[in-house]
Amino acid sequence: MKIHICDNGNDKKKFLAFRTKIYREKNLYIDNNYFMLKEIFSEKLHFTKSVFIVPVMVVDDNESILCEGIVAVADNLPEYVQLCFFEALEGVKEAVNLLVEDAVKIGQSKGCKRLVIGLYGHVNYGLGLLDSHFDKANSFSSPGNPSFYNDYFRALDCEEIKLNSYFTHSLDGRLMRYEKILEKLNREYEFKKFDKKHFEDYSKMYTDLNNQCFTDHKYYYVRDYKDDEEMLKELFLFMKEDSLIFAFKDGKPAGFILWYPDYNELAKPGEAFGTKHYFKNLFENKKIKTAKVMEYGVLDEFRGVGLPFALIAHVYSILSNYGVSQVESSWILADNEDSNSFCRAFCDELYKEYVVYEKEI
Repeated sequence: MKIHICDNGNDKKKFLAFRTKIYREKNLYIDNNYFMLKEIFSEKLHFTKSVFIVPVMVVDDNESILCEGIVAVADNLPEYVQLCFFEALEGVKEAVNLLVEDAVKIGQSKGCKRLVIGLYGHVNYGLGLLDSHFDKANSFSSPGNPSFYNDYFRALDCEEIKLNSYFTHSLDGRLMRYEKILEKLNREYEFKKFDKKHFEDYSKMYTDLNNQCFTDHKYYYVRDYKDDEEMLKELFLFMKEDSLIFAFKDGKPAGFILWYPDYNELAKPGEAFGTKHYFKNLFENKKIKTAKVMEYGVLDEFRGVGLPFALIAHVYSILSNYGVSQVESSWILADNEDSNSFCRAFCDELYKEYVVYEKEI
């Protein structure tokens, strides 16, 4: 058993093939990261210019892969070495320990102080491993992994950072109790959808709001305009303009909300999400029943007035146009009381749980 660094095209093909094998055999989760990994390996993503990346596999004596992951250190998050895009066979604890040890060595060589498992380069690309509802398919952009992945990392005595998601089964009359507040907010604020005719301007506005709204968010670091422009261009292959809504006060951006239909409903269990699903979405016009609310943010000066309710109300008013009947939230840090309280107010139930592992190195 040994560490194998993927430093050529053939190794990277094997890395991706192992993921494909894992997902097909489990035949439950959709691989939403396969396409991004291909882009990372191609070194075309602007995002990779500010992140040190090492693809690592642990192989047995017959060169068969036992586990793998990407070891990453972001220029703007230098205290952490990340182990991300992790996949493994069951019953290979020693191999996983070897992978973690190699990630630690790489981190120490880069001056990192802590190891984090479950951060995907930047929080905008994903955070956490699934820690409940292992028998449910994952929604678009959410992780899907078997429970034994967590057993591997819990055996390392890591600190655990918990995350929650929420689910709403029906939208009927959901926000009626806030009607007066919403009427007032709609008078005082202007709401606009993303304008693809002015893509660069709206993309920059999205980046600026993220960078200002999430300064105190654990693991968040400042995004480059080009990074988000790349990400949004890919999302808008599927998304409509009304999936990204901005709030304005006296012409100044005050907040935003990002949502989209759960595109994983276009894929079959065990598949890697990709190009064919784009065409399926384009030509088959399949009705997707679930919406995914990914993120919202409000600038400090506009907090405390209920603006998130107005933003989610605008999303709910749009959902009927898509035939959507239920809503899932993305992950929310368990210690983020404001966001958890907001979700408890308009969601039916606490849903899937996720976990990030941290360890001092």
